Amino acid sequence: MKKHFVILISAVLLLLTFEMSAAAQNRNITLNEAQNMALRNNPNLRNVGEVMYQADLLIYKAWAILLPNLSMDGSITRNNSETKMSIPDFENIDPDTGEMPMNEIIMQDLWGEKFGFTANMTLFNARSIPLLKNAYDNQDGANFNGRHQKNDLLFAVAGAYYQVSSTKKMIEVAEDNLENAHEFLKLSQTRKTVGQATKIDVLRAETEVMNYEKELKNANDSLQLAKTGLSYLIGIKGEYDISEPEAVVPLDDSLESLKQKALKDRLDLKVANLQKIMAERYRTEVWTQWIPVFDVTYNWSWASEEGFSGKNDSWRLIFGANWSLFDGGYRVADLFEKSSQMRIAKNQADQLSLDIREEVEKGKLAVLQQERNVEIAQKQLELAEETHNLVKRQYELGMASSLDVLDASTRLSNAKSGLILEQLRYDIDALQLNKSVGVYNPLAMD
Repeated sequence: MKKHFVILISAVLLLLTFEMSAAAQNRNITLNEAQNMALRNNPNLRNVGEVMYQADLLIYKAWAILLPNLSMDGSITRNNSETKMSIPDFENIDPDTGEMPMNEIIMQDLWGEKFGFTANMTLFNARSIPLLKNAYDNQDGANFNGRHQKNDLLFAVAGAYYQVSSTKKMIEVAEDNLENAHEFLKLSQTRKTVGQATKIDVLRAETEVMNYEKELKNANDSLQLAKTGLSYLIGIKGEYDISEPEAVVPLDDSLESLKQKALKDRLDLKVANLQKIMAERYRTEVWTQWIPVFDVTYNWSWASEEGFSGKNDSWRLIFGANWSLFDGGYRVADLFEKSSQMRIAKNQADQLSLDIREEVEKGKLAVLQQERNVEIAQKQLELAEETHNLVKRQYELGMASSLDVLDASTRLSNAKSGLILEQLRYDIDALQLNKSVGVYNPLAMD
């Protein structure tokens, strides 16, 4: 009984393992799922969170200029000797005899002990104003940079996904070509049997089958390569399949409107403009170093020697000001350096604006061109299909040669492949246009 039970359990586990393996191999991933997987698994994108964390810490560092500083100190000192001093006690003079008692004061202990703490707080430091503003702007810049990297990753995943989809279609074309080649070989062999074709016609048909078998194998290899590229982008292992993606819809607006939208929404341009503003503030921060710094300090200390006060502890409150008038020319050199960095940041932002305008204009023209190419490729495919059907019927009736059939088959195959490639280029160009305009998700139209 126990043996049968073990066999039953083993069979169930084997069945479950088989079903899980089959399910894993038949995974069908949509484009949105692929993008979400990439966002979760991409190592570079995980660093965005670290950059944001460091930007938050920079704000804390900027506030540290104005927040209180607390410090404690203590020491134990072994002196070479103990030093005492006797001083008259005027308060306790004997009125009858006039004798004045003497008090001993320890000026130096053999083992001197000291302990204390100091609190310091800046009341006004002009440098803190531009530094704090830059810290918060740096946080915004880190956020924009993170979203920009995310946008680039989504675009890369979408491009790889459409590449896989196109490769799958190329396999379908190769399978259709191979099927047509087998039909042509069968027809050639039949016609040779009845004396309507020659050995050369059969050899040509056999060569055509071999060529399309090679084409099918190459298409399968290309699909595996395309899937490998997508796999590393989204972080998936094992066999999987993809769903047919929706057609990419490019932003449909006037060229000038697209340019203005790009200049308003492009995240990298927002970062460049922030860096320009921050560079101006850093130069202002150098100027503020000539303004006095005001602070307040509180100090409390305890010592084993009482001294003249007769007390072991003491405290003091200090209101201070520090005005650095000349530091050897370092601030002047720093001011010139910050001015140069400000000009560089401005030039980079201006150049990026020009590049964005050019990118949008080229992207718009590329989409229009590819839209026309897809239409032409569709018409060419229709003509190639009609021509292939006519030549095939003529060959069956003995009105066309095998060379005519092979030529028509080649033209049909090229037309099918050409349409797939032109459609892929259109999808990629449409994605690129949406990305260049500043759409956060390359597939989203809102």
